[in-house]
Amino acid sequence: MNRILRSLFFWEGLSFAVAFLGSRAMGENAMLWYSGLSRSALTPPNIAFPIVWTILYALMGYSAFRVAKRANFSVLIPYIVQLSLNLTWSWVFFYFRQPSIALINIFLMILAILWTVVVFRKYDRTAAALLIPYLLWGCIAFWLNFYVVLHN
Repeated sequence: MNRILRSLFFWEGLSFAVAFLGSRAMGENAMLWYSGLSRSALTPPNIAFPIVWTILYALMGYSAFRVAKRANFSVLIPYIVQLSLNLTWSWVFFYFRQPSIALINIFLMILAILWTVVVFRKYDRTAAALLIPYLLWGCIAFWLNFYVVLHN
């Protein structure tokens, strides 16, 4: 396997590893707790979340791959930061059932996504653009989390 394919598999694999690890926070008890919360009327149906997140993780991995081809690893630090915040949000919100702390986490995640977009844009405009749906979904998730904090 050539170096380019290995890099693509690495960045996609890293993104989907975070997806998998985050999903472990959403056990049966966590989902029962979540279903009992007062949620915004804008909350998408549960089936939408795995579909949207699968697409977003694929875009995120491909975006990082594109930048990794053009820059040194230090340029990918914002990506690693936002990915780490992405992972911790699932655990803080669902597993530890701390929506207020999760709200701070997701706010920091949105800032880290913006940081990533700005840095990636210097190396690859397409890579930066690939993160815009993720940024928008992060803003929606912020609102949904904020609603939970206000109404529960």
